[in-house]
Amino acid sequence: MFKQSLVAVTTLSLTLGVIFTPISVSAKNSSSGCLKATQLCEAYQSYRKKTNPGKAHLEKGKLYPIIESSKRNSAVRIKIKSLKRSSRWVKASCGEVLSSCEVGATVLSKPLSKKKTVKKSKKHTKNLLALTWQPSFCETHANKKECRTQTTNRYDASHWSLHGLWPQPRNKTYCGVSRTDKGIDRNKRWHLLEPVELSQKTATELAFVMPAVVSNLQRHEWIKHGTCYGTDADTYYSDAIGLTKQVNQSIVGKLFNKGVGKHVTLKQVRKHFDKAFGEGTGQKVDMRCDRKGRVAELWINLNGEVASDNLADLLKDALRAGSTCKAGKIDRANNF
Repeated sequence: MFKQSLVAVTTLSLTLGVIFTPISVSAKNSSSGCLKATQLCEAYQSYRKKTNPGKAHLEKGKLYPIIESSKRNSAVRIKIKSLKRSSRWVKASCGEVLSSCEVGATVLSKPLSKKKTVKKSKKHTKNLLALTWQPSFCETHANKKECRTQTTNRYDASHWSLHGLWPQPRNKTYCGVSRTDKGIDRNKRWHLLEPVELSQKTATELAFVMPAVVSNLQRHEWIKHGTCYGTDADTYYSDAIGLTKQVNQSIVGKLFNKGVGKHVTLKQVRKHFDKAFGEGTGQKVDMRCDRKGRVAELWINLNGEVASDNLADLLKDALRAGSTCKAGKIDRANNF
């Protein structure tokens, strides 16, 4: 697979998609080296296929002998002694490269902080917020992990769940994503995608409003849509969570929360949006139903830069939405 050995030279500079600071050293063994983990990265048996038997991860601060590096120095093959098949590939940006794994080894290269390498960009201003009525989804996806654990008293049984925040137009997807990762995503092998980097606060809130995190929906949504949003993953999901909360905490949310088991019309839904977020905002909402006549999703058109509490402003100048579902049943959750 990867053939090139890691060579320690007088000045070593690794270019890994992030910039590394070269440090002049004198290395005795040109084929030796060590990776000191600075991140909790996955360790792959096949870097290209992203296979990770046993779900192995690096441990921060731990030293791993380097066997070789990839042609572009974007990844290194290391030895993880605790594994039966100890040879694994990791991103080289997952740690510092040392001259050896011995005490007092020289640092050959280390990544600059993300603040110095990541350029700030503006948020995409034309978006679509997709919300899912989880009980309806689980009627046809009972084997999904999030559906097998569904109960009638869980939050998603009576509140809207986050499906995604999609930059528009709809073909604006997979921004800067490799062909390999696109293929993995399109084949729905989402567990093979890189974990999404989120703060503890965002990760906790996301698991609450997106029950499908147990099926790695967050990885799919980030790589397909979030990469085109113009921010990092934490900001993207923080914004999406905030929008979802605004819907659930409004009289629109109460309409569905109190109406479980009953039928609701598109006219009612749009009227409640008008009351909650301003006259005419209901016309920006598409209520979608499944083949059995159950309300399945709300697709909400937005225009403007998302903030923590400005759903009303985002709806005001958004495009009007069509809808083929004129009425549907608010499905009741099952205890699978």
